[in-house]
Amino acid sequence: MLDVKADKKIVVLCTSRVYDPQVYGYIRRLNDDLVKNNCALLIFSINSDQYWNEEDLSAETAIFDVIPYKSVDAVIIMDEKIKSHSVTNKIIEASRSYSKPVITVDGSYEGVSRICFDYPAGFENVVRHVMERKVLKNPHMMAGFKGNIFSEERIEIFKKVVTEYGFEFNESMVSYGDFWSNPTREAMQKLIDKGNIPDAVICANDIMAINVFDVLTSNGYSVPGDVLVSGFDGYDEALLMDPKITTVSCNTSELADATVEMIKKIFESDGKMPAVERKVVPVLIPNESTGCPAYTGQTQNILSRFNNNFYRHQDDIRILYNITTSMQLANSPEQMISQLKKLVNDEKVTQSLTCVMNKNCFDRDDYFFDKYNSTVNLQDFTYVYDADNETNIVEVEVEDTLLRPDNKRFMEKVNSGYPVIFNALDYMDTLMGYVYYNYQSYDIIKYSRTANITNTISMGVGGYINSSYQRGLVEKIDKMYKKDALTGLLNRIGFQNLYDRIRSSDENYGREVTVIMSDLDGLKYINDNYGHEEGDNAIITIAKALKKSCPEDALCVRYGGDEIFAMIIGKYDIEGVMDHIKKELADYNETSEKEYMVVVSCGFASYKLDEDFDIKKALRNADKKMYEEKKQHRMEQGKAM
Repeated sequence: MLDVKADKKIVVLCTSRVYDPQVYGYIRRLNDDLVKNNCALLIFSINSDQYWNEEDLSAETAIFDVIPYKSVDAVIIMDEKIKSHSVTNKIIEASRSYSKPVITVDGSYEGVSRICFDYPAGFENVVRHVMERKVLKNPHMMAGFKGNIFSEERIEIFKKVVTEYGFEFNESMVSYGDFWSNPTREAMQKLIDKGNIPDAVICANDIMAINVFDVLTSNGYSVPGDVLVSGFDGYDEALLMDPKITTVSCNTSELADATVEMIKKIFESDGKMPAVERKVVPVLIPNESTGCPAYTGQTQNILSRFNNNFYRHQDDIRILYNITTSMQLANSPEQMISQLKKLVNDEKVTQSLTCVMNKNCFDRDDYFFDKYNSTVNLQDFTYVYDADNETNIVEVEVEDTLLRPDNKRFMEKVNSGYPVIFNALDYMDTLMGYVYYNYQSYDIIKYSRTANITNTISMGVGGYINSSYQRGLVEKIDKMYKKDALTGLLNRIGFQNLYDRIRSSDENYGREVTVIMSDLDGLKYINDNYGHEEGDNAIITIAKALKKSCPEDALCVRYGGDEIFAMIIGKYDIEGVMDHIKKELADYNETSEKEYMVVVSCGFASYKLDEDFDIKKALRNADKKMYEEKKQHRMEQGKAM
């Protein structure tokens, strides 16, 4: 794991969507309280809810594997925000393996201290409030998922209260909106289509209440005139509706205060305090949707913040799109990473960013998304970008540099008084690395940008990996297409392509062109007596000798079998080239310790490169002279015998 040590105690918060108003409010109050108690906060956050789908978790949940359990002093998990029991259990198990105390917010796990809102008490207050507003004939509940613990709990409360008010509860009094918009709209429209119009719809959360309200008014019903509507959660959006929706305030400040008080007690007991539970009762906010006077709260401030966020977001989209495109089109890892400077240079986006990548992302020989999954192995990570570092690009091992006492920049961030926020970089459901931010202020607009910036980098790096690998494949295919696999010389097709280019070039017209043809003597003898592998070795040796002896711009070609030729443009000492070939082979034969000799026969023909030049004729003439030398070699061998 990563190694952190600071002068302060380190508290880790595991959550989702740091820009969510409730999460943001909790973070701000929590961090302020922790700083007062000489603690620093590290936030490990995903940017999407898992919706309790334990069999299909997103790769970004691997960010929790980066938590420096060895060095932290306490771990807080916002279970209801992450929405995955398996993720929470994994964090708890890892924390326990390092004997680190854990606190869950809203989650209930054996042997783990818990801070939670008293949702049952808060929801019961909402139901009783609605029942008391007027005499009801047909109260209805819009529940969440079937089987969900929170939804079932609220159904039981609804059942209990309506029974107290003289109703005989039956299943038709409950619809399921799955805590989300479309299912809620479908369920509400189904009630209307059946003619079963409730005179009150009590919703298990605010999102469903907003959509119930919209479906009712779209069908010509008045809220609260015809139907009372209530929500639950205290989301800002409920206060922006017209009429404003009755809900509860889940005061994150009280939740954060309770968390810090529990952490203090844990620290005072040296982590030996038994698991405890602390509940905070949500506060009822009566509003217009149940016929009460309007409660505005901070509505104007909320609206201003939303407007500000919206218009800035439009500017960000183009900036981030351009950065993603530039990263994907980069020709090298350095060029790709350097695009991140645009994020820092544009003050509207971010001034705080550090990027850590799996160095195997940049290996063009292996396709990263086939070879790697979301398992974290920090030995594979490299620390590639730091907005606070003047060079901006560094390549050092994470375990040697990141989150350690000798990393002064990171220690400054830890001790800055503001949280450090970690996000995973994932693409095609594979973890590529992670980024972290350290803003020197509480600004929900900046917090909201972390998701977009992280997504920009993920898309940019992922696109670069794909395009880089594809370019590598094209180069390999091109090389295979143009180069001889055995010798590395041009094959016939590769030669023809380059020859056509040379022939059509005006600057080459009229220049001298020479073709040297060479052929291995005794290839059949070598193959028959020493094997085809040694025959290949002899061919490779001749190819190397020819390539080394010719000028750099010569076209060296394996014509077929053991026939190899070179085409040289311009005046050149051709006799010297052939002498050099033979000297290279003589040196090889002297040192190779092979039982056979590598001997070559050569011939050449020179012409003018004009409209009368015929490469086939030149090759035939060079080949004829080569065979004259080969015949001479055979005669000499016969005399020697």
